[in-house]
Amino acid sequence: MTVLVTGARGNIGRRVVSRLHAAGHRVRATARDLSTLTVPEGVATVGLDLNAAEGFEGFEGFEAAVNDVDAVFLYATRGSAAAFLRAARDAGVRHVVFLSSPAAYEAAEYRGPIGRIHRAAEAAVAESGLDYTILYPSWLATNARRDWGAAIRAGQPVELPYPAAQCVPVHPDDVAEAAVDLLLSDTYRSRMQILTGPESMRLDEAVATIGDVLGRTIPVREISREDALARREPWLAAEILESLLDSAAAAVGRPAPITNTVERITGHSARPLREWVAENRAEFEDQTSSNG
Repeated sequence: MTVLVTGARGNIGRRVVSRLHAAGHRVRATARDLSTLTVPEGVATVGLDLNAAEGFEGFEGFEAAVNDVDAVFLYATRGSAAAFLRAARDAGVRHVVFLSSPAAYEAAEYRGPIGRIHRAAEAAVAESGLDYTILYPSWLATNARRDWGAAIRAGQPVELPYPAAQCVPVHPDDVAEAAVDLLLSDTYRSRMQILTGPESMRLDEAVATIGDVLGRTIPVREISREDALARREPWLAAEILESLLDSAAAAVGRPAPITNTVERITGHSARPLREWVAENRAEFEDQTSSNG
């Protein structure tokens, strides 16, 4: 069986590549810039831009990417992947596992930019004529490293505009394992699968979990929405941050939904945030206490 994995550099995509390869399947990993892509020995690579048929170095064409491919792992992009999906359908691809976001249906984000991007991408998949399953992972545990890692490593407080907002951290390995099962087997294929971790917790409780693993207290400083907007990183669009803040505000004091989908598909319980932090504790080690 041959599986095409788009977004093979991403948190989930690279894990999907590794698991498929380890299981002995033929894997074709894609990236816009192949020089940034590292894959296990024996994994084929192909330059691919889901939104355009030509125009950048290394591009090999949709037909080359999907030739003899049985299943595709697909992620959302801002532009339209309709042309790629047509090529996949014409090549005889049997199933697509599409990684979306709960923003596509949750009330606080449904009409926001994140929701619009994912709903448009889902519509393209649905209209392609391909058989597909949409994955909706909850708050990825890796968000903790992305959003709080720098402050924690520097021994500084984690600044949160809505520390009481609740989330359900999901381990990226659980998402990848579920995706691989759906790519290889039709047992749990359906229109959608919602994947969550095992526990709803406040954001400040998630920070405390990291501190507990590290063996130290990580202070949390509540900041205003205005301060959060003023401190926006240049790579994060203002309207995206506004949408994320709206979602966090709506989640204050509201337990996040939990499913047993990870266990049903993978056969094991969803991993808690604590397990991911323990595996990645070096990403949070306090630089202020290092020697030399």
